[in-house]
Amino acid sequence: MKIPPRIPHKIEASLLRATGDDLAFPASVQDTVICSKIFQILYKNEEVAVNDVMNFKVKMLLDERKIEETLNELVFQLSIDLYFTDTDYSPNDPNALQLISSRNLKLHFNLHRGLHHHINVMFDYFHLSVISIVVHGSLVALHQPLISFHRAMKNTWLNRNAPAQSKESAVPTLESVVFGSNFTKQLSADGNSFVVQECFLQHAYTFHYTLCACLLSSFKGLYSYFMTVTKELPSSLKLELEKIDVDARLAELCEDVKKIDNPDELAELINMNLAQLCSLLMALWGQFLEVIVLQDEITGIVAQEHHTLRVRRFAEAFFCLEHPRQAALAYQELQ
Repeated sequence: MKIPPRIPHKIEASLLRATGDDLAFPASVQDTVICSKIFQILYKNEEVAVNDVMNFKVKMLLDERKIEETLNELVFQLSIDLYFTDTDYSPNDPNALQLISSRNLKLHFNLHRGLHHHINVMFDYFHLSVISIVVHGSLVALHQPLISFHRAMKNTWLNRNAPAQSKESAVPTLESVVFGSNFTKQLSADGNSFVVQECFLQHAYTFHYTLCACLLSSFKGLYSYFMTVTKELPSSLKLELEKIDVDARLAELCEDVKKIDNPDELAELINMNLAQLCSLLMALWGQFLEVIVLQDEITGIVAQEHHTLRVRRFAEAFFCLEHPRQAALAYQELQ
């Protein structure tokens, strides 16, 4: 899994759950690379149920003013490699496998809709190997940076051919995140308390609103998709989920922070609100994965959606190729 290097980030990889071990060797994780189960091929037309559930967690350092814009423009690149060996293999020697084909999938993320795709990946016509992949993704948390990130440093004209360099970003304090990097505490006129200048106060309100709105938008989109796809599942797999009025919740949270005057209490309240929304969203995401992963009905739904999009794109391309552009612009569909 890769994202553009211009965004400071860290990627963690893990296997979500262990599935059947009836194949030759189980799945494994090596740093940020996940290796699927390894199986013996029989040189015939066969289908193998791999059923590996791989989890990639991407932690990014985002500009608070461009969170939605950055996420909606973000393209994840999922590299899928096909390995083979015709000699004896041992999991202790992964280099024994040879890379024979590779494909890259570009996954376009959307803050509200998340990422829900199905695709059959064909490596090449020589090996005639196809793997069916279902990808789900969602924003699950937004909060102050808790770890440092490597920031790419731009090379100057004089050392433009030098190797790319990076430096560690400092972990900011909660107050500098909420009120802005230039924030400093000021004593009130009576000297008994601290006051916050209006510009820093507005920064805190905007910061709180933006992050809460993004989290609630992600929650609303995931909840809606969850409810839509689970209609096709047996009643035994359906969950009773709490429905939240997103707009009312956002308005309530924003009103609560405006009642606080003390800067320390305001920063803590904003941090608490974000933590509660993150917890709510992560709980929904956990339930979503628990219910929909490796369900044939869900695979059928996302596969049909992918097929519909392919047919639509083909129809649009067919019209453009067969007719002049002006005819396409002036075309009136039948009612």
